Amino acid sequence: MNSVFDEFVAKDFTKNGQTMFRNEQTPEKQNQRAKTRDVYVAEIDNQIVGMVEATFPDHINRIFIDKKYHGKNFGKKLMSKIENIYKKKGSIKIKVYASDFAVKFYQRIGYKKTRGLVKRKFGFVYQPMKKKL
Repeated sequence: MNSVFDEFVAKDFTKNGQTMFRNEQTPEKQNQRAKTRDVYVAEIDNQIVGMVEATFPDHINRIFIDKKYHGKNFGKKLMSKIENIYKKKGSIKIKVYASDFAVKFYQRIGYKKTRGLVKRKFGFVYQPMKKKL
């Protein structure tokens, strides 16, 4: 996950923000978050090649796909899994704060921009988006 972050997303963070993000990606912290969030992974030969983390009822927290597997529908399949589960549970929409790199991916799978770019502390810039289920 960190290599994908470094290559595609880190540019949207200040140095402090990059450090904070990486510090949240330890196996211990990921396991802790998994207790209160929905986490699904894509695997090939017992190797994780992608993951999505979401919070019911309507928010995608993060999705990362190993660079070697971009464009091979792993992201689409993981998002579809979360969307279908949340729809069955009664959600009517899913929201995401997309990195600049990910906006086109989300648009291809039906997400729409909800307003202009937002800049948060630590320099993180994101595009709010949502999809009706």
